Amino acid sequence: MSEFINAETAHISVVKLQDNGFPISSADNPEYLDEKFVFHMQILMDNRLISDRNLHLSGLDSIGITMDISGPPLIFDKDIRLTQAGHDFANALDKQEVFEKLKTEFKDAPFKVVFDGSQKLLHHYFKKKLNDILDE
Repeated sequence: MSEFINAETAHISVVKLQDNGFPISSADNPEYLDEKFVFHMQILMDNRLISDRNLHLSGLDSIGITMDISGPPLIFDKDIRLTQAGHDFANALDKQEVFEKLKTEFKDAPFKVVFDGSQKLLHHYFKKKLNDILDE
């Protein structure tokens, strides 16, 4: 998700991810999308962490990927964005303390538990920071 956060624009596309060196193609066959990449994009979509520019999601087409049964998938320049939930999750993962707890304590938890846990841990992290500021 850092590619979205670090982008200089509000939207990014699969084409821009590829242009910026993000590994979206299969190492074995560069004409095909990497299955892990597609899988992770689908998980982002399942959990409503990304959407198109109009706040819609209706399959891979809505993020610029068309799967064609007769050949390699087609990638087209379609703007996508992190949703508010996507930003919230990215912000939680950006805090090393939160990330480490999620990685060790919530490793096998369902995504909803991981997401909710990340937000509670992030809230706790900032509450501690606020208390430190108030104690000065």
